[in-house]
Amino acid sequence: MIFKKKFRNLSLMHKLLLSYTLLTIIPVALLGFFIYTAYTKAAEEQIGTLVPQMLEQASQQIDRNVQDVTNMPERLYQSQQMIEILRQDSFQSHAEAMQQQYVMERYLSSSFLHSSSSDLLGVFVFSKNRVFAATAKSYSGFSKSEAAVYGQSLELEKGSMILLPQDTNLVFENNADYLLIGVPLQDRDNQAYLGTMFLALDVAFVDRITGTIKEHNAARIMLLEKDSGRIAYDSKSEKSDQIVPEDFYPIENGSFLQDGKLIGITPAIQQDYALIYEIPTEKLFAKQQQTRTISIVLFLLFIIFSVCLYTFVAYNVSQPIKRLIANMRSVQGGKFQQTLPVTKQDEVGRLTESYNHMIIEIRDLIQKNYMIRLKQQEAELYALQTQINPHFIFNTLETINYAVEAGEQEEVINIITTLGRMLRYSLDNGVKFVSLTEEIRHVEDFLSIQQFRFLDRLTWKTDYPDPGISTDVQVPKFILQPIVENSIKYGLETKTSIHIDIKIHQTPDMLILTIKDDGPGFDPTVKTELEEELSLEPGITSKSAHYGLSNVSNRIKMLYGNNYGVSLENNQKGATVRLYLPFRHVSERGSLDAEFANHDRRG
Repeated sequence: MIFKKKFRNLSLMHKLLLSYTLLTIIPVALLGFFIYTAYTKAAEEQIGTLVPQMLEQASQQIDRNVQDVTNMPERLYQSQQMIEILRQDSFQSHAEAMQQQYVMERYLSSSFLHSSSSDLLGVFVFSKNRVFAATAKSYSGFSKSEAAVYGQSLELEKGSMILLPQDTNLVFENNADYLLIGVPLQDRDNQAYLGTMFLALDVAFVDRITGTIKEHNAARIMLLEKDSGRIAYDSKSEKSDQIVPEDFYPIENGSFLQDGKLIGITPAIQQDYALIYEIPTEKLFAKQQQTRTISIVLFLLFIIFSVCLYTFVAYNVSQPIKRLIANMRSVQGGKFQQTLPVTKQDEVGRLTESYNHMIIEIRDLIQKNYMIRLKQQEAELYALQTQINPHFIFNTLETINYAVEAGEQEEVINIITTLGRMLRYSLDNGVKFVSLTEEIRHVEDFLSIQQFRFLDRLTWKTDYPDPGISTDVQVPKFILQPIVENSIKYGLETKTSIHIDIKIHQTPDMLILTIKDDGPGFDPTVKTELEEELSLEPGITSKSAHYGLSNVSNRIKMLYGNNYGVSLENNQKGATVRLYLPFRHVSERGSLDAEFANHDRRG
């Protein structure tokens, strides 16, 4: 009753602080203590079982790698020529022996080294006192007599063997450690012994496989040969000739603690080797100790500052959250430009940082998506050119055929010359920007060939109304041909003839290219759909029949911004299409190419 009466008489601030302490601080402290205790105990038990599991997975991967190498000699049977070489006796002329040496070693290099993993240091084939070799590194010491000894053993045992560098005189460049896997070769037609293949596998593949379980720099991974106790691989030593006593490890599979270390062992490579993992316990449980220290420090800081600043928190939390909600509503409306200032490093400040980071990521993703769309559109543009070219070339060849039959030699020469120039221009896909002169020349070539085909049905004119304008300015490649092509296609579908005017106009900071024809013009419905499509954000297109026009507009917007692009209108006798680009001189080509390359890399 006394406590209840005193609690009633406390101020609201003290009630909040006392309630906060009783309902938050004390329960959190007890909960944190129990969670940490349970976590530490579970972690110790889990690590004891997890290490053998990880070693088992690594051991299986090592076995698979070794088995894959053991199965490699099967590739030799795919070449009848190689089998015939192994069947032949070693008593041959010097020239024939050198030829067989060259053919066999070339096949070994291409079929085993170049088509296999980089872990294969070399391949040796011993057959009838001959040694054929193909290696990734220079070597020495692998003699015929040594190969013959192991070859005879394999012939009798009818199986494979694994040798360590200590078992052979073979030495590779930089003393690279290896496992030498010997596999006998049998003639499958008459079951005769053909020879022995030795494959040198770089033990670095063990480091790559076990790299995922090296959770600490102090971890040590070893591959131990059980019978001899020799270490074939040691992640902490460059020497592979150490000997481990037979009774040094009390178990063959599992984990145990010894001399302040956690040691895990599992069999590897068909039970002949043991994969061993060693790590000091102080390193293994360092994270738990660090977590405990950090947890205690953070909890103490939490108590001190939460009690002192509790009354101030409500305001500091509510106001930034209100601003955050307002900004989120603007984001819902599609506005991603505004971020919030981060004035504090508390939870709300971190929330604001996360929000700002999210906005920045969204903008970056949108930009990356735009770049991807730009690359897709570039690829689709070239694909469109490729799709058009077969029809265009077929029609052009038909025109040439008719001209040849008519004996018009000069016209044939002109058509072929123009077609060749167009093909060179089209096939140079590595160039993204060209001078306006080159782009105009390409369109004029296109129109010239079309005029050869349609004769008087097609006329055209290129007009430069401003005397001071230079046609040697920089523009994106292939921005005029799709427009002109549309004019010809839709114009001649409904009319017997069409005339196209290409005009170039310059303002102080803008280049305007106008393509005007006297065709049927844009259908009102189609024109409305096209204008809606051209008004979309760059990178957003629809698959319409006027894909080339939409592609040109998107490329211009992507490269120069929304202030540039394409406009459409119907004139009294046809349609008019205008391209708006920045006026940039050809000397800026290098900067433009670099800019486009940067776009490619970001995309």
